Amino acid sequence: MENIKPRKGGRNPKSFLKHLMVEKGVELVKTPTNLHAGDIAVSPDDRYIWYSSKNNAWQYNARFPQVSVARYDRKQGRVENVISRYGSAFSPTLSDDGKWLVYGSRFNDKTGLVSRNLIDGSEKWLAYPVQKDDIESQGTLGKSTSNDFYPDSKSVIASYGGKIYRIPIDGGEAVNIPFFKR
Repeated sequence: MENIKPRKGGRNPKSFLKHLMVEKGVELVKTPTNLHAGDIAVSPDDRYIWYSSKNNAWQYNARFPQVSVARYDRKQGRVENVISRYGSAFSPTLSDDGKWLVYGSRFNDKTGLVSRNLIDGSEKWLAYPVQKDDIESQGTLGKSTSNDFYPDSKSVIASYGGKIYRIPIDGGEAVNIPFFKR
């Protein structure tokens, strides 16, 4: 059994592949040494580990892109920078069927969710604007709020604006999911 764990402490979080019964692990991506790797998503076939990749420390007036989405191929032992765009790309989420990737990005001064078809590479804005991201800081709790796919891979659940939404991956209207405090 394997487990992916972030390294605790330090300014440059790394990710380690660990056996559940062993204390030490294998660092997945060793270079560059200033790499921040977080917001991990594992492909349904366990071959690829997707993550937010940031190669610089926090700074005032930093130039974009700040963060990109990279993919580690466990079979080949290689890293590929998959998504890099002006507004950055971060917090990848994969569908259970392996056909879709949703990630955060910025347009102007707001954050949104972008869907990417992993079969043909096409992309579109899924929801905009959503909750503000945290890419310009250390992002100790991740680059943005979490979202996830429904088990049928046809919708994403995301929270923003104080509400929870079900967002169809085909681009349909987001549906508010009511919740009540008892």
